[in-house]
Amino acid sequence: MRVTYYGQACTLIEAGGRTILTDPWLTEGAYLGTWFHTHVLADAGITPETFPKNVDFLFLSHEHEDHLDVRTLRLFRKDIPLLLCKFATRKLRAFLETQGFTNIRESASGEELDLGDGLKATILTTAEYTNDSALLVEHEGCRLLNETDCKLGYRDLERMGQTGIDIGFYMFSGANWYPMLYNYPEDVQRDLVRGRRKALLRSLVQRVKLTKPKVAVPAAGPCTVLDPELLWLNTEERGIFIDPEIAVQALREANSGSTPLYMAAGDVWDSRTGFEPHAPKSFHVPRHKYIAEASERMAPFIAAAHKDEPPANRDLPRLLPQHYNELVRAQTPAVRSRINAKMAFVVTGPNGGEWTVDFTSPGPDYVREGLLPDWTYKIEVEDKLISPFITGQEPFFEHLLLSLRFRAERRPDEYNEPLYHFLYEPDPERLHNWHANH
Repeated sequence: MRVTYYGQACTLIEAGGRTILTDPWLTEGAYLGTWFHTHVLADAGITPETFPKNVDFLFLSHEHEDHLDVRTLRLFRKDIPLLLCKFATRKLRAFLETQGFTNIRESASGEELDLGDGLKATILTTAEYTNDSALLVEHEGCRLLNETDCKLGYRDLERMGQTGIDIGFYMFSGANWYPMLYNYPEDVQRDLVRGRRKALLRSLVQRVKLTKPKVAVPAAGPCTVLDPELLWLNTEERGIFIDPEIAVQALREANSGSTPLYMAAGDVWDSRTGFEPHAPKSFHVPRHKYIAEASERMAPFIAAAHKDEPPANRDLPRLLPQHYNELVRAQTPAVRSRINAKMAFVVTGPNGGEWTVDFTSPGPDYVREGLLPDWTYKIEVEDKLISPFITGQEPFFEHLLLSLRFRAERRPDEYNEPLYHFLYEPDPERLHNWHANH
């Protein structure tokens, strides 16, 4: 088995004369131009134009843009077999169908797939509400785990440790907006960031110890933010995007029993010959130096992308209340009661306004103009950024949150998981069934 790493969760797995490409993201500037790879792929000569197109299978773990990049997917033929987990809703499959793909193969979590010539694959689903999945690949006794961003259940992790893994690619860094985008005093935010980073590394160590790979590669999770106005998100003091070298060191210090391996884009691991470094030397300079240089170089590209963003729909002040009224009205009383929030939107720009989505209202209207004095969660965002998600042009609202181009506040300062579930996937049946059983 031979594996080439392309950053995040993107790996090209070659075994038995066949190839599987996982979570392809080969462009830069995901999530409204904010997310770049740990190192800019073009610096290693990796571009959509140079990348090999003749792969046999694509595995897509979930819908996030750093795992499912529409611009990258356009490189491949429309009848290429897409390997997906069979999730509770068809949202991901339906999106891929709108992109023209015709050979979508969904499988239940834990079902072993025979891909031919002795190559086997098993997709495993997350233990959380979100759609996410990991991939286990086996050929001639060699086993590879690509965890992607998927938070697997304890039993799945333990079973893999019992059967053995040769190489595993593991999520190790934060991939969301908490606590950086919240309006905390600076000293409070620094403490929260410090605690979050420790928890993420502790989780990495625990999962590696459970699955017991011979080689453990910190992979999915950290983006690099190159927007000059957001460079602070890369720092250890204020950001949760952890340097892979720090993750490798954490595994070493924990005596995990596995050999930690830092792989940069272009590097290869071969089951017969071991590690083959191919990444350029620039990928091994101190991270802060690389980011400073790359940010200066990419600043014109980022500024041009922001300038080209289309304006908000002029009817946004009518569409936003209508959109959330329909979504909240569709929920069962039990789900609205579990959410129990008053979510305020402060939308800036010429087509903005202020509204509060009140899940505690008896209905039939749940959106009120203005900010209720007792709002519990607040999102401040530009009109042009939220508009595509309100009009349905963009189907995955979490992509807006992952863009890191907003601000948030909550009262009380507590995580409201049911509200997050609603924002992530407001399907009424799925929400009701999940919270009825959890």
